[in-house]
Amino acid sequence: MDRREFLKYSSLMSAAGLAPELAFSANGSIPEKIVVLVELKGGNDGFNTLVPYRDPAYKKLRPTIHIPEKRVLTLAQGNMGMHPNLTELMKVWNQGDMAWVQGLGYQGAVLSHFRSMDIWDSGSNANQFISDGWLSQVLPNYKAGLHGICVSPDGSSLGPLQSANMNSVAMQSPRMFVNQSRSIQDVTPVNSTAALAHLTTTQHQLFQAGQQLREKMTRSLKQKTRSNSKGAFGHSLNSVAQMITAGIDCPVYKVTQDGFDMHSGQTGRHNNNLYQVNHSLGQFVHKMKQQGLWDRIVIMSYSEFGRRAAENRAGGTDHGTASAQFVMGGGIRGGLYGQHPNMEQLDPNGNVAHTTDFRQMYATMAQRVWRQGNHPWQGHKTIPFV
Repeated sequence: MDRREFLKYSSLMSAAGLAPELAFSANGSIPEKIVVLVELKGGNDGFNTLVPYRDPAYKKLRPTIHIPEKRVLTLAQGNMGMHPNLTELMKVWNQGDMAWVQGLGYQGAVLSHFRSMDIWDSGSNANQFISDGWLSQVLPNYKAGLHGICVSPDGSSLGPLQSANMNSVAMQSPRMFVNQSRSIQDVTPVNSTAALAHLTTTQHQLFQAGQQLREKMTRSLKQKTRSNSKGAFGHSLNSVAQMITAGIDCPVYKVTQDGFDMHSGQTGRHNNNLYQVNHSLGQFVHKMKQQGLWDRIVIMSYSEFGRRAAENRAGGTDHGTASAQFVMGGGIRGGLYGQHPNMEQLDPNGNVAHTTDFRQMYATMAQRVWRQGNHPWQGHKTIPFV
């Protein structure tokens, strides 16, 4: 392999996990359950997403950016409602296929983006430093072969799928991944040195991944179908829908909606972000129902933290603690879970106390979705939304 050959595929090196035999199962079928992780990057404001519109403290703390009761999409329980731009998600709620989990956080909350994201990605305590993603504690025991695909504009962030023990792929889109992989020639892994073993194994993995993705998706990649997807998030979800309907044997996909770090001028920007999330997820849900796959889908949102209870002087919100996240799917028991944080009892920094440990979500996914009883979150109660 000369330098020119190396440069041809070096840009793809981060796309493959380092575990051996990364491959799309040649005889694979659509998994019984397919989890789509929706990262709301930047720290989504849970109080203006799942809105405590009848809480007097909410209006008092947010005199200019609160969502007025007349605009809230009211839920039939808990004096809570959804942001007015979440109309497609409201349809899913009304069908009984959507759950909200309130007050998610952890003890000793860290309000640094990077550190808190590491904690959420790994499922660790605030004082632990774990490099592997939390899914590495579950998926290798659940199945062999491909464990996860991350679709993002930069094609690099595996997040909870990151681990040397995981077979994971990060890509910008399946079409781009396949086109780039055509320049990769297959090689037999050579173990004479650690560096050469890493290089040749990665090239072999990328060749296999591109070849099998091509085989599975030949028809859909050739079709020039019109899509109503908007923005990077919508295009990522459209790619996920393509891979699911093509029969890729993959239990987890990850997509990201960026831009939730809103320290100023929050209202308009948050409205737009939630519109993108709502529209794109609405399209995705419709496609899964059309294909008869909705009962196999579990969509779970997450974010590194929430926002401060009170608005700041710039009409935004600063980094906060507890937040609300949603879960959707044909097999989800809809409703409100957990407890809305007490907005009248704030710590010296103006933050609410979390009421539900975020690792309860991971314990629920491990035990109730993947039927894996052996996981690191044994001490955390599961949440009966599945």
